[in-house]
Amino acid sequence: MSNDVLYLVFVFVLLVAMLAYINIKERESNAKFAKLQGVIEDITKELHYFRKELGIKNEEENEEEDYKITLLKEEIQIELEKQISAKITPVLRTLKTMEHIIEDFQNEQQNRLLSLEQKAQSMTKLTPNYDTEEQKIVDLFKQGKTIEQIAKDLRIGTGNVELVLKFKQLIK
Repeated sequence: MSNDVLYLVFVFVLLVAMLAYINIKERESNAKFAKLQGVIEDITKELHYFRKELGIKNEEENEEEDYKITLLKEEIQIELEKQISAKITPVLRTLKTMEHIIEDFQNEQQNRLLSLEQKAQSMTKLTPNYDTEEQKIVDLFKQGKTIEQIAKDLRIGTGNVELVLKFKQLIK
């Protein structure tokens, strides 16, 4: 029996030694895990600070910021359209008014040209229509003008006037 008790005591001591060994190793592992957890927290904090410095945000913040930017763009677009319409509409009205004024001026000028043409045509009807210079010379001579006056009025030489009158047998 003594051997059996001895074995039992030996097993019991062995079991206590093993439990002590496992307990020591577990404490060491827990200490290592605690250190590792502290390091991970420090790294996470540093990463957060770096992201903050670099302006990198998480997806939720990015989505929220994108939404705000979209709203801002829409507001700017609406305000721009208001400003443009407020400033361009009067300019367009002024341009249309100027266009009407220019059209009226063109019509007035065309009417003036037509009236001038009509006046010019009526003036040509009042003056005799000479087919040739010879006819002019003969008509002026019949009106009683001298050869010198005829030459001066028509701006031709007296020799030409005399030649025409001799040819028409009005002078000898």
